[in-house]
Amino acid sequence: MDIIIILFLSLLVVALVRVLSLWFLSFAYRFRKQASTAAIERISVIVPAYNEEKSIASSIQSLLGQDYHNYEVVVVDDGSKDGTLEIAKGFEGPKVRVIHQENRGKAEALNTGLKAATGDIVLTVDADTRLNRGALGALAGRFASDPKLGALSGNVKVDAPRGMLQRLQEVEYTTGIGLTRKGQSMLATVMIVPGPIAAFRKEAVEKVSYFSPHTFAEDFDMTLAILKLRYKVEYEDRAIAYTIAPRGLEDLLKQRRRWYRGMIQVLAKHEGMFFRRRYGVAGMYGIPYMWYDTVSPMVNLFLALFAVMAGFETGNWAPVLFGLGAYWILQTLVAISAIAMDRERRLWQIFVSPFLIFYSTFLDGIRAAAFIEEILSLGMKWESPAR
Repeated sequence: MDIIIILFLSLLVVALVRVLSLWFLSFAYRFRKQASTAAIERISVIVPAYNEEKSIASSIQSLLGQDYHNYEVVVVDDGSKDGTLEIAKGFEGPKVRVIHQENRGKAEALNTGLKAATGDIVLTVDADTRLNRGALGALAGRFASDPKLGALSGNVKVDAPRGMLQRLQEVEYTTGIGLTRKGQSMLATVMIVPGPIAAFRKEAVEKVSYFSPHTFAEDFDMTLAILKLRYKVEYEDRAIAYTIAPRGLEDLLKQRRRWYRGMIQVLAKHEGMFFRRRYGVAGMYGIPYMWYDTVSPMVNLFLALFAVMAGFETGNWAPVLFGLGAYWILQTLVAISAIAMDRERRLWQIFVSPFLIFYSTFLDGIRAAAFIEEILSLGMKWESPAR
C-alpha cells in the first residue's frame, strides 16, 4: 500500500510543480521590456479560406482596419463550395488580393499565400477570426526589435462567447493556453504558434520549406521546425485574435480530436528533438513538456485511481480529499490570477473558473481517446465546425 501512496503523492507533486512553474514564468511576463523599436517591416497577412462565407467579410474588415500601414492581405480560397470566393473578391483593391485554387487543404492554401507574399513578415489568420486594431503594429514592433525572433504567437480569444461551453473555452484560452504561452515566451520557446494569429519571419518559413500537409497540426509542425533552426519563438498578448469557438459538444469533440491527434503526429515527426541539448530549451524542456501534456490524461486518471485506492485501503479519506481539494483550489487560484493579469479580463470569467476542473476532465477524455486512435492509426478527416 505504501507504493500506492508514494505514487499518488509523486504524481500530485509533478502536477503541482508544472502548474506553479508556469504561473511564476507567466507572472514574470508582465514585467518584460516592451519592444520600442519603430517598425517599418512589410507584413503579408495570409487568410486561407474554405467555405467561410459567414465569417470571411468580418475577418477581412478587421484586417483593413489596422493602424499599421505597411501591409497587404492575401486571401487564398481553397476551392470553397459556397459564396466565400465571391465575398472575398468584393474586397479586392490596393490592400487585398484574392487567389483561388482547387481544394488542396489548409497547409497548401497557406503555402500558396506565402509564395505570393511580398512582406518580410508573414502572418496567418484564420478566415473565422478578427484581429484587434493594434495587432499588426504590436507584432511588427517585436520583430523589428529582435532579429533572432523567428515566430510570434498572438493572443487568441473566443469571439463574443455565449453559453457555458463557449465561456469555458474563453477561460481555457486565458488561463491554460495563454498562461502556458506567456511562461514559454519567457524562455523564448513558445511551442505552438496558433493558426488564428501566427506571425513568422518569412526567411525562416522558406528555410524549413513551408508548411507540411502531412499532419493535422500544421501550426505546431511549423513552430517546431523553426525552433530547430534555433530561432526564438515568443508570445505577444497585445495582438489579439477573436476566433469563433465551437458552440456544441460535437463540434468541440471534432476540433479537439484534430488538435490532439495532430500534436501526437508532430511530436512523433520531431522525435529527434527529445532531450537533445543541441536544440536548447526546446529540446530539453519544450518537447518533454509537450509529451507530458499529451499523456497527462493518463496521469490524471492514475492520480484519481491511486487516490481512491489509498482511501479504500486505509479507510482514511481525509488526506486524499485534502490533497485533491488542495490541487483543485490551487488550479482555481492560478486561473483567477491568470484572468487578473489578462488584458481583457471579465468578471464573469472568475465565476466560471471553478468549473474548469470538470471541463478539463471532459477534455482529458477526448485527449485519451485521440491518443488511442492515433496509436491504432484510425482514419480521421478534417471536419469544420458548424457556423
